Amino acid sequence: MSEHHQTTDHTPMTNTLTDDAMRFGSVSKLNHWISAALFLGAFGLGIFIENGGLSREAIGPYMQWHKAFGVSVLIYGLWRVGWRVASGFPKPVAPVPAWQDKSARVVHIGLLVAILAMPISGIAMNLAGGRDLSIWGLTLLSSPGEIHWLDTVAETVHGAAPPIILLLLVLHIGGALKHHFIDRDATLRRMTAG
Repeated sequence: MSEHHQTTDHTPMTNTLTDDAMRFGSVSKLNHWISAALFLGAFGLGIFIENGGLSREAIGPYMQWHKAFGVSVLIYGLWRVGWRVASGFPKPVAPVPAWQDKSARVVHIGLLVAILAMPISGIAMNLAGGRDLSIWGLTLLSSPGEIHWLDTVAETVHGAAPPIILLLLVLHIGGALKHHFIDRDATLRRMTAG
């Protein structure tokens, strides 16, 4: 038996679709970048709508896109969060202090919660405010009528969460850049092609 054949026989096969203890598989990488793009689209439009100084009429088209992104975030987010819960979190690629590992886990969980909480609260705010959930004239959900307590809770969540989400994003991106440029480990590369 040749040396090459022996090496091949004893080399464990890895599935590039799923995660293992140290790396993200292709599904997790796609989930991360697709949900990030959808979420940032909805989030950015929401910030623009809230702070852009536009008239009520001018906001209309942006709000349609905001709702479309939001519904997409919820649909894809259910899959994304389910996959992460089922797969767990890979271990750090290099030894880190326990507080850093726990902090990273809290940030990741916070962002996963945001992926569901923001669209759910937005949809609830819309429906409980007595408005059907419609995007470009297509009604996705009919309002059951005004539900004041639910409207208040949903509006509170949807309005109070953005500063927390911005902080989580800064910590998440800052942590990834620190690992890449200062620690020079593979933390960022394992969520890209590397």
